[in-house]
Amino acid sequence: MQRQPAEGPHEQALRMADRCLGRRIARLHRLVSRRFDAELRESGLTLPQLEVLSEMALFNAPARPSEIAGWLGLERSTISRNLDVLTHHGYVRAAATSSSGRTTRVAVTDAGYQALADAEPAWQRAQAWISGTADPDAAEALDRWLTALNLDQRKR
Repeated sequence: MQRQPAEGPHEQALRMADRCLGRRIARLHRLVSRRFDAELRESGLTLPQLEVLSEMALFNAPARPSEIAGWLGLERSTISRNLDVLTHHGYVRAAATSSSGRTTRVAVTDAGYQALADAEPAWQRAQAWISGTADPDAAEALDRWLTALNLDQRKR
C-alpha cells in the first residue's frame, strides 16, 4: 500500500525551497561568481581560471591535473577544460610527461604570472565588493564550513 504524503506537492516544494541550504549556497555562488567574472573580464580570465592559475602559482612546481583537482575539490574534467584555455593563452605549459605518456605535469609560465598580476586590480575590486557586502565574520564562517564539510567528506 502506497503511503500518501501529509502535504501536497506545492507545500512540500515550498518547504524544501525555504529551508534548502544547498539552494542558498548555489545562489550565493552564482551571485559572487558573476561579480568576480564581470570584474575579471578585462583581464581575460574567469574566476575558475584565476583559481586554477593562482593555486598552481602557490604550489610553485609542475603539478599533475589530478593534483590540482584535489587541491581545489573539482572534477578532473573541469581542471582539464580550464588548463586547455590557460595553455591556449600561454599561461601554463606542459612541464613533464611520464614515460608512458599518460601523465603530464603543468607549470605556470612567466605570462601566467603576469596574467595574475594584471588580474589583481580586478580581483581586488570584486573582493572589496563582497567584503563590503558580507558580514565582517563571513570569511571565518565560510572557512569553518569548508573545514567541517571537508572533514565529513573524508569520513565517507
